[in-house]
Amino acid sequence: MEAWPLLTRIWRLQRALAQEAAPCIGEYGLNPKELMLLAFVEKRPHAGQLARELHLPAPSVTHALKRLERSGLIVREHDPQDLRRFLFTLTPKGREALEAGRVCLVERLRDRLSRLAPEERATLIALLDRMLEEHA
Repeated sequence: MEAWPLLTRIWRLQRALAQEAAPCIGEYGLNPKELMLLAFVEKRPHAGQLARELHLPAPSVTHALKRLERSGLIVREHDPQDLRRFLFTLTPKGREALEAGRVCLVERLRDRLSRLAPEERATLIALLDRMLEEHA
């Protein structure tokens, strides 16, 4: 199989899951991309780290962070180690939204995975793990 057909299928699956989960995620005033940003904020509290990790322009990430802040899902504080930078953390409301969104996406993925036999699911996971390995 050529790489492009595989890539388009991965992209289509991701889009389908996001669309199926959108109503559930929307209950928290989020879209699927903002939900992913919340997940990344949980692990990488600086805007620069987020932009690099998500491979997005810094202004786009900054704009999204401001929207999440206005929505009360994250808070911004000066980094005590470098006052030129900000730290972003999830609020209790943000944690609730993130957890609900994760549950929603996982349920949609489980629906899709239920179409596979248990051995097919195990093979899929093993193959994805191999593809994600760093080159030796």
